[in-house]
Amino acid sequence: MKNLFRNICLILFSLNVVLTQVSIKTTPKSISLNLSNNIPNITLPELDHDMLLLEDLEEMDKNMPYRFGSPIDVNLNLDNSGMWEEVSEGRIWRLSITSKHAYSINLLYDKFIIPKGAELHVYDKENSTVLGAFTDRNNKSYETFSTAPTKGDVTIIEYFEPHNVEFNGVIQIGRVVHAYKDVFYPNESRDYGDSGSCNNNVNCPEFVDWEAEIRSVAMILSGGGFRLCTGSLVNNVRQDLTPYFLTANHCLGGESNWIFMFNYESPGCNNQNGPTYMTVQGSTLLDNSSSSDYAILRLEEEIPDTYEVHFAGWDASGSTPSTPVGIHHPSGDIKKISFDYNNASNAGNYWDVNNWEDGTTEPGSSGSPLFDGNTHRIVGQLYGGTASCTSITYDTYGKVSSSWNLGLKNYLDPDNTGITVLDGMDAIDLPDPELAYDTEELFFDMNFNETQTDIVNISNVGEPDSELNYTINSSPFNVAGDGPDDGNYFWTNSDIDSNTEYEWIDISDIGNIYTFPTNDQAGEVLTLDFNFPFYVDDFSNNSYNELFINPNGWVGFDNDVAAWDNTGIPTNQISGAAIFGLWDDLNPVNENCNQYCSGNVYYHSNSERFVIWFNEVAHWWTYFENTFYDFQIVIYPTGKVDINYRNIDGNYDASVGIQKNSNVGSQVIFGADGLSNNFNITFESAPEWLTTNPNQGTLLDNQNQTITITSESDDIDGIYSAFINITSNGGSVSIPVIMDVNGSLLGDTNGDTNINVLDVIIMVNMILGEAEINLNTADMNSDGLVNVSDVVLLINSILG
Repeated sequence: MKNLFRNICLILFSLNVVLTQVSIKTTPKSISLNLSNNIPNITLPELDHDMLLLEDLEEMDKNMPYRFGSPIDVNLNLDNSGMWEEVSEGRIWRLSITSKHAYSINLLYDKFIIPKGAELHVYDKENSTVLGAFTDRNNKSYETFSTAPTKGDVTIIEYFEPHNVEFNGVIQIGRVVHAYKDVFYPNESRDYGDSGSCNNNVNCPEFVDWEAEIRSVAMILSGGGFRLCTGSLVNNVRQDLTPYFLTANHCLGGESNWIFMFNYESPGCNNQNGPTYMTVQGSTLLDNSSSSDYAILRLEEEIPDTYEVHFAGWDASGSTPSTPVGIHHPSGDIKKISFDYNNASNAGNYWDVNNWEDGTTEPGSSGSPLFDGNTHRIVGQLYGGTASCTSITYDTYGKVSSSWNLGLKNYLDPDNTGITVLDGMDAIDLPDPELAYDTEELFFDMNFNETQTDIVNISNVGEPDSELNYTINSSPFNVAGDGPDDGNYFWTNSDIDSNTEYEWIDISDIGNIYTFPTNDQAGEVLTLDFNFPFYVDDFSNNSYNELFINPNGWVGFDNDVAAWDNTGIPTNQISGAAIFGLWDDLNPVNENCNQYCSGNVYYHSNSERFVIWFNEVAHWWTYFENTFYDFQIVIYPTGKVDINYRNIDGNYDASVGIQKNSNVGSQVIFGADGLSNNFNITFESAPEWLTTNPNQGTLLDNQNQTITITSESDDIDGIYSAFINITSNGGSVSIPVIMDVNGSLLGDTNGDTNINVLDVIIMVNMILGEAEINLNTADMNSDGLVNVSDVVLLINSILG
C-alpha cells in the first residue's frame, strides 16, 4: 500500500504542473523563452452533454466499455494548422484546441514520428496539467500515439524541433476526445466517488494483504480514447518481466493508442483523488477469444521503476476459486476492491460470482481480474453481470483455465513447461516498513468540561527507502472487525476482541410476546424507556424512542417492509435506520401461521436497555428444514447495540449488520458463514470525547510523526475507556485510553459549584482535622497536601 504521491516531485516551473506518461523532465520552450500566448486556436463543434448521458443510460452494461468522452475526428498537422516560430535553438510549433464545456481533452495521433532531440508537450491553458516532454523514445513501429487527458476545455500542443535534425518530424492529430464526464480532474462536488457507495478504496488498512495485487491493476483508456476498461499485468513462467497485460476481449479496439493508467487510487481509505500521471502508452494485441472473453496484450513502453508495479500470478488449473476478490475501476473511479465470501460457481467457460458481500463492480470494471481469495492468483477477467450497490446479484468472469488452451498459454508459458499455477512478482523488490511507537497507554484525569492533550510518537524503523502508510482512529474496541463506517460506527465480536464477551440477557420471565400479522410483516410500534441515539451526527439528531420488529430477523425505526429476500447492507430494500440481527426468510409464529411456523419473539424494556428475543424461530421451511435460530438484539441508551446468538441450529443465508439509510451502514455477514453458538457481535460509535490528529499519513524510513491525542470531558463524571487504533502496512497497535472525570471543581470544597468564603472555612477545617481532606478540591498547588499555602491560593482566587 504505497504512497503514490511521493513521485510527484518534478516541478517544471512555479505553476501547478504535473508530468504524465513515459517522458523526460523538460520545460516547454515557450514557457522558458517567455513567448507570447497569442497562438492560433481551433474551436470544435459543441456537443450536447445531456444527450450523451441519455445514450449512456441505454448502454450501462459491463460487457460494453464505459464511455466517458465523445470523439471528434479532425485532421490537424504541422503543415495545415497552428504556427511555427523560429528560436535560437530551432523552431517551435503550437496549436490551441477548444472544445467548449469539456471536462478534459485527450488526443489521438494518426501519425507520430519525431527525430532525436525533438520534444512534444501538451498542456491546458492554466498550465495545471503538462504532459511531456515526449521524445523519439515514444516512437512506435506502427507510428501512432496518444496522450492522456488535460484538464478543462482548452488544450495546447507544443512541438519543438532543434536545428540540424536527421529528419523533420511528422505529427498528425486524428481525433480529439471531449470528456463529458468529469473522470480525471473532478471538482470538489464529485468527492472522487462516482462509483456506488458500497465500493471499497483499495488503500484501506484492512486490505493491506492485497497491496501487491493492487499494484498490478490499471485503468485503460480504450475504444479510440473515449472509453474505459480495467486490466492487469500478469507474470509469465520465465518471470522475465515481459509486460503482458490481461483484459477482456470486449474491451478491444485501437490497442496501439491505448493508455494504461497505473496507481490511480486514493492514498488512504477516504475518497480523495489519486495520481493520474503514472501511465504508459501503446500496446500490441497478442491473442484474444470471445469464447472466454479474454485478450492478452504486450505494453509497448517500458514501465518506469517509480510506478512500483506488480506482475500478478494466475491459476489455469480450473480449480474452483474460493472467496473471490475483484480489483477494478468502477465507472472510471479511483481503484476499488470487492469481496465474495463464498466460492465462485462454474458456468462453462466462465466463473460466476453469485453476489458480492463487500463491494461490487460497475461498467468500467470490465476486463478487471478476479483473484482467488486464498492464493491471490488471477482466475478470470470480468465479462459482464448485473451486480451493483443496489442489485446484489451476479457477475461473470471469463476463466483463465478456458483461455489457457485458446492461446493464453503460448505467452504465459512459452516454453510449454506444463505449469498451470504461478505466483506474482514485483518489478522491483520493495523494502519493508515497520511501525514503532512510544506509548503503551494514555490516562486523562479530568474535571467537568475540560480539554487535555497528550501525544503518541510513531516512526518507521523499517528497511531503507521503505514507506509506512498509516491510519489512526479512536475506537470503542481493542480489535475492531471493521469501521468506522460513514456514520462513525465500528463493530467487533467475541471471537476477535478479548474485551467483548457473550452475555445473554434472560427475559424469559419478564418478556412480552410480540404479535406478527404475517411472517413478513411487523406488528405494533413499541415505545422505548429512553432515547436511542443511533447514527447521530452534526446534521441529524437520529435519536429514536420507538421501534418495530420485523419477523425476518431485523428491527426498524422508520418504515416496515416485507423484504424476506435479504441483500447486502446497507440496502435500498429497507427504508431508513435498521438493525439486522439475522435478516433472512424467517417464519415465527404469526396470525397467519402455516404448519412450519415456529418460535415466538419477546421483548422487554427498561431505562437501561431494550431486549428483542427471537426464541427458536424457524427459517421458511423450503430448503431449510429443521432450521431454528435463538438470538437477541439489545440496544442501549448510549447507542450501543449487542446481538447475542445463543443457538444456531441448521444453515442460514443471512445478512447481519446495521444501517442508517440505504447509503450508510456496516455489514458483518451476507450469505456467508460466521455465526456460532454463544457468540456476540457488538456495534458502537466512535468515542466523541477522544480525537486524533493527524488521522493518516506516510512515513519514509527513519521518519517519525507526533500524533496529538485530545480528550474532552462534559458535565457527567465517571470513567470512560476507548482505544487509539493505529493500522499500517508495517504492523498495527491498539493503545488503551482512560478518561477519569471526577467532576470536582478545584477550590469548591463544599461542592455547591461556587467558590467563596464558605470554601475557605471548610479548607481550614480540613487542615485542623475537623473535615475529611479532599485533594481534588482543596489541593490548590497540586503538591499532594492541604495546608496554609492552599488557603492563601484559594483566598487569592476569590479576591481575583
